Amino acid sequence: MYQQVYPPASKDVQSLSLFEKLLKIGRNIPCTFEGSSGDKLVRCPCLGWKPKTHNTGRADMCACGHRVVYHGESNNLSPEELHRRVEIAMKIDKALEAKGKLLDFEYQDEEIRSLRRMLSSGNDSMASKPSKRKLEDGEDLITNTRRIELEDEPLSIPEKPAVVEEREGIIEMKVISNNGTMDNLMLLTSLKNCIRTQLPNMPAEYITRLVYDNKHQSMAIVKDKKRVVGGITFRLFPENNLAEIVFCVVNSDEQAKGYGSHMMNHLKDHLKDKENVKYLMTYADNHAMGFFKKNGFTTEITLERRLWVGFIKDYDEATIMQCKMIPKVKYTRLQEILARQKRAIQIKLAERRKQTPKYPGVYLFTKNGGKQVDPMSIQGIKESGWTPEMEARAHGNKKTNRSIMASITAELKKHAKSWPFRNPVNGEEVPDYYKIIKTPMDLMTIESKVENNCYKTLDDYIQDVRLIFSNCRMYNAEGTIYVKCANGLEKYFNERLKFYDNANNNGIKRKN
Repeated sequence: MYQQVYPPASKDVQSLSLFEKLLKIGRNIPCTFEGSSGDKLVRCPCLGWKPKTHNTGRADMCACGHRVVYHGESNNLSPEELHRRVEIAMKIDKALEAKGKLLDFEYQDEEIRSLRRMLSSGNDSMASKPSKRKLEDGEDLITNTRRIELEDEPLSIPEKPAVVEEREGIIEMKVISNNGTMDNLMLLTSLKNCIRTQLPNMPAEYITRLVYDNKHQSMAIVKDKKRVVGGITFRLFPENNLAEIVFCVVNSDEQAKGYGSHMMNHLKDHLKDKENVKYLMTYADNHAMGFFKKNGFTTEITLERRLWVGFIKDYDEATIMQCKMIPKVKYTRLQEILARQKRAIQIKLAERRKQTPKYPGVYLFTKNGGKQVDPMSIQGIKESGWTPEMEARAHGNKKTNRSIMASITAELKKHAKSWPFRNPVNGEEVPDYYKIIKTPMDLMTIESKVENNCYKTLDDYIQDVRLIFSNCRMYNAEGTIYVKCANGLEKYFNERLKFYDNANNNGIKRKN
């Protein structure tokens, strides 16, 4: 009977009808139908669609007596969300078929539960109606949130699948190194293969050498006790309270579960608590910068140069980034910390609202004969701390050429690759520099010229900045760290010019 209703796992997604797609999604999501019992709303206890025994009515009727659309509110899904959920539902079906349980609508295990959480995690409509039925560990069955008590009110903490899977023992975070044991060597080999797959442009010999190097360690995500699905390879510089991240990868089919950020949080806790590391540094390409910024890294380097220059490996076409860790923060509990802080702010705001006086509204300005009204004469404006200067800043005009020059210069000075060009070259340290370079230039000189309004046009400013780079290439050999810095900073300079050009709508004005 089930075979006549429920489509097989081998059926191609493109050939599934809408009805079949809803069946595949619905079997994995609890029923949302709510009925009344006295003066209370009661939700249907069904945990997933299953065919009704001896069904003589609608084919989509669940054994609970409700249609499939009530399982996940499928009638409200956008085309994108429907496609996402069907893809996950197909993965669930294939996993069930491999276990011989495709038509066992009551069966579930850790793998199936994990996939079902992924299926329901993106549904906003479900998130607005959290289930009242809880698992034993306090996890919300629908919205995948953990609830704690704060100020006598429940506080929901969102959890990504990676956190839940670790708690359930599906994945494990391990710090491994080449200590000669067979277990570690097997995990390092699995990690090496993972890195080679995710970083195909990185030389295989280089990856192998660093992963197995006993000066390096790795934080690995181990699934099923033996398979590495992601990892971070790092090197410690304990005398500098510094660690360098060399590789950071997660298998592409696991990235949506939040493995990367969860692994980074584990690494931070391990390094600061057990290795007394205060700073993390890495070189990131354009594709990775977003991930590192999201995890607390910045391009503004505050660590003394003597503590990292010569220690950290230098890479072409990459930007150095730094993360300063906070000793008191438990990074693996970051979501809980942020939720508590948010609730504390909400409580303070509620208290302040109660204490804030309310003022009467403003009469129509036309009754004032069309005359201008002094904002300070309106009750509540002065008490709020508002000033006319604040209004001017909020409605500021387009940047002038001088402000653009000042902004770009400040950004260049903050860039990690600008350190050779921030000040004039010291003639005592480099005796022949001014014999070769007849028109020297540096960022400090440019900043002074901008402040003194020496540039009549933006082109004059651009010419001076480019002079820094051409001087560097003239004096230094290709491939040196100075030329690499010049190349990286020039690329950044071009990007900032383009940014301000677009910001000014019709382009940057070349003449004042």
